[in-house]
Amino acid sequence: MSKTYTPGPEVDAIVDRQLARGNFATGEEVVRAGVALLEAQETELEELRRLIDEGDADIAAGRVHSYSGADELTADIVARGGTRSRENT
Repeated sequence: MSKTYTPGPEVDAIVDRQLARGNFATGEEVVRAGVALLEAQETELEELRRLIDEGDADIAAGRVHSYSGADELTADIVARGGTRSRENT
């Protein structure tokens, strides 16, 4: 099924700039690339929302660490890294 869209002068200007820069051969290529980027961005946003929900659940369940400063945080990161490194060898 073929559909025709009229996005308007602002989008026409973007398409024209992309064509003038030689980034695409046709306006259709510009639009397809834009739609593909939109779809990829939506996928990334869904993953970020999932990770935020996971983090919120960890906070609600008390699975958090508090540090008195950067030195304590750094020491914990190094210690955890050493533990993981030993577990993977």
